Amino acid sequence: MSIQDTELALRLNLLLLDDEQDILNSLKRLLRKDFNIVTFTEGPSAIDYLREHPIDIIISDMRMPIMNGAEFFTHAKDIQPNAIRILLTGYSDMETTIQAINDGGIYTYIGKPWENQELKLLLSQVSEHYLLKKKTRVLNEQLSDANDRLTQFNHTLEQKVTERTAALVQSKNKLSSALKSQNSLLHDVLDMMSTTIEYRTGFGAGHNKRVALQCKGVARYLALDDATCRRIYLCGLLHEIGTVGLSDDVIAKVGVGTGKLDDEFMHHPVIGAKIVARVSRFDALTENIFHQNENVDGTGVPDHLAGDDIPIGARIIRVVKDFDFLIAGKENKQLMSVPDAKSWLMSRADTWYDKVVVSALFSVMNERSDFGEDIEYSVGIEGLKIGDTLLEDLVLTNGNIMLTAGQEITAPMIEKLRNYEDNYDTKITLFIA
Repeated sequence: MSIQDTELALRLNLLLLDDEQDILNSLKRLLRKDFNIVTFTEGPSAIDYLREHPIDIIISDMRMPIMNGAEFFTHAKDIQPNAIRILLTGYSDMETTIQAINDGGIYTYIGKPWENQELKLLLSQVSEHYLLKKKTRVLNEQLSDANDRLTQFNHTLEQKVTERTAALVQSKNKLSSALKSQNSLLHDVLDMMSTTIEYRTGFGAGHNKRVALQCKGVARYLALDDATCRRIYLCGLLHEIGTVGLSDDVIAKVGVGTGKLDDEFMHHPVIGAKIVARVSRFDALTENIFHQNENVDGTGVPDHLAGDDIPIGARIIRVVKDFDFLIAGKENKQLMSVPDAKSWLMSRADTWYDKVVVSALFSVMNERSDFGEDIEYSVGIEGLKIGDTLLEDLVLTNGNIMLTAGQEITAPMIEKLRNYEDNYDTKITLFIA
């Protein structure tokens, strides 16, 4: 095979559909060095081609005389569902654009007229997304084959193999769901990392996301710039990535924030920072992850930094993750109410915690306004408001579910919760939007 043939084989196949030949010519000139391109001016002809030839990316105009873009994409989706579909449209096409999104499953749309560099950048990102999904399908198939071989390998380990396989299937499903719900490569990678952390530590689904969103809310309350807020959010998602390097025995001793910490567990941020540093675009995250167990009085680890020498992101993560552990930690045998946890944190302000950060967290939980989209607030009954939406099931100590996720808080419901607290001399913590 010649060098030219090899280059052609490595390119993705791009189908262009537009009833205006000049537009097709313009797009082909712009993209011919990056893709194997085939062009059509009529939808039926393009559909016939799709039935016989593999295509990776499809770009179609919306307004065409014989068949519009929405109708074309509906057929294209049935024929080649894995192809990435992109709509070429003008602002006046919104009604049919919505139809294309609903029926044709388009990935995104390009407005007319387009800017050449922006279009090439978009297609570069689309190509990475397509290749990642393709690789994931291959890995899933390989994983399925490996599971079959493992089951036959040793009958004495059948039970363990079954449990491991079930866990891997569950993890694979979470990853597949994450890949479908995200439209950028960065978010896909972050979701996979977060799922790995939750699987390794045994924390419930959404734990890292809750901590990350609350960290970003605190950062916004402190009026940090948008780039810093986003960086702190990403650090919150990945703050426990170092736990993948710990043994099962150490993981079982997790006890963030109680002061009774396993020495090896306390140093998981060092492992996490090394892992994150391997991804060059995550370099800016390493110091916040590395220093998350420092104390403001200089008694923390790993470097005994004190006060403002501790990065602000690390100070925020320390407060938020410890607050979450106190009220909802999976391994915490003495869960606290929200008011008690606030008192506990404040009693250690200026010793372990930055007092300004502690106060900011309490303000975010109390005020609940414009501190971050989709933030999950941790509140006691005293913090509930009529109309709040419950984000997690309220499970009683006996294992019964008192309220289910998705319910809207009402006045009778609040009264019922108060009566329960009075009758059983306990305090309830809820996670709401």
